[in-house]
Amino acid sequence: MPSTITIAATLSSVTERGVVRTPHGHLRRAMPVPTPHFAGIDALRAVAAVAVVLLHACVPYARPSMAGLSWSVHDTTSSAITVLFWAIELVIMPIFLVIAGFFAARSITARGGWSVTIDRLRRLGRPLLLAMVFLLPVEFYIWMLGWLADGVVSWRSVRRIKFEAGIDRNLWGLSHLWFLQYLMTYLVILAVVWPRLRSWSGRSIARYGLPCLFAAAVISLAMRPEVVWGFQHSFLPVLSKWIYSGAFFATGVLWFQLDPQLTRIAAGGQRLLGPGALLGVAAVSMGIWWLDAAGEPQAWLHGGWGDASMTEGIPTRLGGFPIGGVWMRSGLAFLTVTAAAVLTFAFIGVASTRIRPLGPLMSSLAAGSFLIYLLHHPVVSLVHIASKFGLPGISPLAKVTLATTLGVAAGWSVSWLAVRRRLETEERTDATRSIPFPRADEAGEQSTKAA
Repeated sequence: MPSTITIAATLSSVTERGVVRTPHGHLRRAMPVPTPHFAGIDALRAVAAVAVVLLHACVPYARPSMAGLSWSVHDTTSSAITVLFWAIELVIMPIFLVIAGFFAARSITARGGWSVTIDRLRRLGRPLLLAMVFLLPVEFYIWMLGWLADGVVSWRSVRRIKFEAGIDRNLWGLSHLWFLQYLMTYLVILAVVWPRLRSWSGRSIARYGLPCLFAAAVISLAMRPEVVWGFQHSFLPVLSKWIYSGAFFATGVLWFQLDPQLTRIAAGGQRLLGPGALLGVAAVSMGIWWLDAAGEPQAWLHGGWGDASMTEGIPTRLGGFPIGGVWMRSGLAFLTVTAAAVLTFAFIGVASTRIRPLGPLMSSLAAGSFLIYLLHHPVVSLVHIASKFGLPGISPLAKVTLATTLGVAAGWSVSWLAVRRRLETEERTDATRSIPFPRADEAGEQSTKAA
């Protein structure tokens, strides 16, 4: 089995353009963006990667919890952590998806649709395959460790990989790697439709394109609220989640055609922060209220609300409307999508105002963000198990801080080690190539003199 650093070196090539050595001899990653104009977007991507780790660090302490999400342990709940968890969940994936769509369109404009797509498929598909082979089995046994400690399963069930009462219903899937799978499908579709998409005018995009994408996101979420307010887990893309996520990716693609240098959004980003914050508070409040009214997510059949029936003892109506009715779900969906869209463009707009290159710390964090995303999941889960049974007396906030710190450090440090090892290998190769070997005539003259 290849070493962890070797695997990490392969995975880190997904986002890395190279490394440079400073005048003082220190190693530093070269920034992946071609100009400093998008330095702020790199910083936003780095902060968003840390926010993903924080989101997962909050899982055991959030109540209402996320229906359909099987986690290693559940611990003491916290109202503050619950709000933080759902606030991050509301906006974090839209940020990644809009950025991914924007820069995919930007690259295709410069290099062509299929050239970019094939390159991205190779850069995303290789890490996805390696993570499926080496990471997902490790995660499975970490989950089993937590379930054994909690008394949820027996050792016999773990050995047979056969569980009773369907508790493993939401265990099987790509875990947090679903984003890579979905992104690859979007890239293929973008390459196919790009020649026609380029002919769209800005007026058509603003009048028809963006409103249709907004409507698609709202409809998919109204049909399946668990797209955001739950978790859908599978080895293959789930249609509702694929449509919702694809709407934000396509929004990034269309926005590139409207504002390729992000000058418009940079000018209005700060003005969007206030309304976005108010909408976010309203969406999170309504979502938590709705989940509380619906009861614990485990009380719902099939891990979701789209076609689920209520169990005994759970009220079927709230404020005159059925809790699972179309009006209730549509109102929550509209508010959720609106808040997510406004906050996403607000953050991107604020980030776009930064034109100076990033400092060494943020530059390193941005360059290592992919490995942070890729490797943090099992580390965070192990910390959850250890802190529940080894540190039962500390507060949930302290446990979240510990899990987030170690989760970020795991991916960041492995990324740094992988870069260092690769650079040293390249330096040894260059040094070997630079050794001057005598030509054949020179070798003959030296042999004659020696004789």
